[in-house]
Amino acid sequence: MKTSFLRIFAILMILIGICALLYPIVGNYLANRDRSEAIDQYNKEMKHMTKKERDKNIELAERYNQAIYDRQQGNGSQIPIDYNGFLANQNVMGTIDIPALKISALPFYHGTSYKTLDKGLGHFEPSSIPIGGKNTRSVITGHSGMKNQVLFSEVRNLKEGDIFFINILGEKLAYEIESFEEVLPSEVDRVAIEKGKDMVTLLTCTPPGINTYRLLVNGHRIPYNEAVKKKVVRRNLLSYQVIVLASLSFCLVLFIILWLLYRHYRKQIATENKKLVRRYRKKLNRLVKVIKLLFVGLLIAMVGVLCYAIYGFTQMQQNAEFGEINVGEQQELYTYNADKILKGNYDERQIRSVNVADYSEALGSFQKNVNEWGIGRLVIPSVSIDIPILSGLSNTNLLNGAASYRQDQELGKDNYVLMSHNLVGASALLTAIDQLKKGDKMYATDFKTIYTFEVTDNKVIKETDVDVIKKTPSEQLTLLRCEGDIGTKYRRLVQGKLTKEVLVKEATNQELDQVRVTKNSQSDGTMIPDNPITYKSQFGMNLASSILSDPVQTVVPLFLLLLFPIIILGLLR
Repeated sequence: MKTSFLRIFAILMILIGICALLYPIVGNYLANRDRSEAIDQYNKEMKHMTKKERDKNIELAERYNQAIYDRQQGNGSQIPIDYNGFLANQNVMGTIDIPALKISALPFYHGTSYKTLDKGLGHFEPSSIPIGGKNTRSVITGHSGMKNQVLFSEVRNLKEGDIFFINILGEKLAYEIESFEEVLPSEVDRVAIEKGKDMVTLLTCTPPGINTYRLLVNGHRIPYNEAVKKKVVRRNLLSYQVIVLASLSFCLVLFIILWLLYRHYRKQIATENKKLVRRYRKKLNRLVKVIKLLFVGLLIAMVGVLCYAIYGFTQMQQNAEFGEINVGEQQELYTYNADKILKGNYDERQIRSVNVADYSEALGSFQKNVNEWGIGRLVIPSVSIDIPILSGLSNTNLLNGAASYRQDQELGKDNYVLMSHNLVGASALLTAIDQLKKGDKMYATDFKTIYTFEVTDNKVIKETDVDVIKKTPSEQLTLLRCEGDIGTKYRRLVQGKLTKEVLVKEATNQELDQVRVTKNSQSDGTMIPDNPITYKSQFGMNLASSILSDPVQTVVPLFLLLLFPIIILGLLR
């Protein structure tokens, strides 16, 4: 009786756990079903809309968009704009398709009220109505991280060059993603119309669940025929839904097979044929042993995965070790800097918050990125920092080394500013600069000259203290990173004054060793000839970042597989 009760209780707990895993999937399905009904109604209304009604709505939208543009330019009239007059008798304003996320006909509605965003996407009223045309920028908003709906939760996985479509008034408009930005909720001017452009911006909260910032996914209009020819790359193949359903399906199929075998063996054992009973009793015992071995094997595999993830995590705690750099007998490597600096992207708007998964991905392209954008090397012996200096503020640069802040800055002259992302809990990049003391040495080279700086200041500042990045009459080095976790408004600032400079061609071996450069042979412009990130390390880092950034996707299948033989053994007893 006690055993039966425990078995029932265990099965009940397992069913509750499975229901909890399926809740987000079922909730999203029901929400999509409700939206499908709204879309069907919208399509019917579009089908029966007369040309006169359509032209009237287009005219109203154009007047509205012109008024929005004029108002943003500071010369708009104060006459109220009839926003709700556009498609006034319809619930849905339009729909959006994002092929890379397998989103099709996701409706967006008038306004961004709580009630509107709870059922789908919303059109930001102070922005253009998305009918296209010059001097327009429509903003479509949606939630991220909701328990029962996906909506815009996966737009952060998109990449520059991906396509999305706006379907409105029977027209299909194509937009190509050109940039990502993270802004504060108060920075409404960051979605202002850009003169002469036809743009749509997808807006959502970030990071999901914290919602400190707003993620802007900016797209510009391209010809529809050109858009449909572009190759679609799926950005959400390993979504929560895929992981959970695949794991449950595998367990269910295996359960059915083992259960049928068990029932067959039990049926044969129940016969009066003693020879047959002995044979199938042995088979039943072997089946139980196989299930026990399956449990042990899965347990070992799970421990192995976790150990490998720990190994990957330790690899992420340190900067990539890329050895000495050959600058060439005549410092040929320096001659490549000018072109890299000229091509660098120094737009601060592209900087966004990152997580360990982003860092792991960036390390995967470390060699390529450094060879493409590397213009120097920064070494701070007292805190074991040895990272490349990279031109431009791309997020990949900020995750692979110290990124140069301005195009016109020059190492050894006025204020040379370097930045990097901060990874809480890791010791990579510029994380350790908070340990620097006054007088500590910092060495930097542009492959022509070796500069020595002495730390003069180390403090925490607010992100609004922009004077520290301005040009100065004295030669100094400025290092900046975030101070604190995602969403922080504080920055760690380290500044050092220039105390010495020596040309590479005149440097002693000791001075060359300080920045780990050699000048043994002619350089072809390659900073790192061999990839310092091995496949083993990269796989471990990817595994660790997956567990840390989204533990459900990794732990759920392992947990279900581990739980499966326990359930079977409990039922077979």
